Amino acid sequence: MKTRILSLLMAMAFCATFLPAQGRGGGGQRGGSQGQGPAMGQGQQRGQVGSPAGQGTQQRDRDRIRATDQQRDRLRTCDQTAQQIRTQARQMARDARGSKFNAEQARQQRDQLRERLQTMQQEHEQLVNGLSAEQREAMQNRIESMQQIRERVNNRLQQVDAELNQNNPDAKQIRQRAREMEQSMKEWQNHYRKMQEEMGAKA
Repeated sequence: MKTRILSLLMAMAFCATFLPAQGRGGGGQRGGSQGQGPAMGQGQQRGQVGSPAGQGTQQRDRDRIRATDQQRDRLRTCDQTAQQIRTQARQMARDARGSKFNAEQARQQRDQLRERLQTMQQEHEQLVNGLSAEQREAMQNRIESMQQIRERVNNRLQQVDAELNQNNPDAKQIRQRAREMEQSMKEWQNHYRKMQEEMGAKA
């Protein structure tokens, strides 16, 4: 009987010693799991910060090429002159239809076109020369495209000159060249408007 009581007491003592230790071990595992939570949360927060930073870089790029007040005025002036040339070329094409064609009137329109083209080219040079290094780099492809358009327009004007120097100018040829000039000036004007958007100068 004494032996059984002694055995029971020893078993109870063993359980009392083992169970708290196991509880502490389990608590340690839970603590480790919880410890990982904040680290993951911080990683997510860092990932979210990247997007606003990218937006900030884009804003700085836009600020870098933002137009000055003087550049904004020049862009508007160039745009208006391009529109005048388009209107003049369109009218020239209309006046060259069939019986309405008048060679002397066409020569006057040609002279007006040449004068306005010279004015626009001067204004364009002033605009390009006034760009900063950063602006010029950002607009390089657009500037080169506009140079190609200018050469095309000048070529069409030379063709009009050649036709009007004939004794009997061909109205159809005059009309076709005038339409091509109008279309080219539309492309030129679109470049100015894109520049206004990119440089934050659009009204």
